[in-house]
Amino acid sequence: MSQMTSAARAGARPLNRPTTTTTSTRLRVVTGAPPHRSGAAFGIICATLLAVGLIGLLLLNTALAQGSFTLHDLSATSAQLTDAQDALTQSLQRSESPANLAASAARLGMVPAQSAAFLRLSDGKVIGVAKPAKAPSGFAVIPSQTPAPASAQAHAKPGKPASNAPPKPASTVPPKPGPR
Repeated sequence: MSQMTSAARAGARPLNRPTTTTTSTRLRVVTGAPPHRSGAAFGIICATLLAVGLIGLLLLNTALAQGSFTLHDLSATSAQLTDAQDALTQSLQRSESPANLAASAARLGMVPAQSAAFLRLSDGKVIGVAKPAKAPSGFAVIPSQTPAPASAQAHAKPGKPASNAPPKPASTVPPKPGPR
């Protein structure tokens, strides 16, 4: 090993170092460090992506809020329509009740039948004997609330009922609430 080291030293050239005795110095071109790319472009790209993302989130949130308001309005409309349907159903049931039908028939001059006959549709045969209904003789008294004559009300003292109007009895039963 020592032979290699000595042979390498013998073949080595001396370094070109300027000597201190030389009065003129040699000038050489020195290249500077490679130019650094600024982070401005990267920052602009990141800021743009962030702004686009935030605007997208804002638009998505606005669309969801608008859908929520629409859903609320439709639910309120549905509730109102359901209430109206219930009221109409109750009104129809009241008008179809037997008592209301009987009163309507009486107003039209109809009377209840004493006998009935049926028609079988399969063969057209009449079952039973129908007799014409006759109006009952006499009259029926239907109580009604009629106001007292205006002349009696004009001469009555305030706070006291008119002399010819019957006093109203005190009711101990509370009135029934009407249908809604």
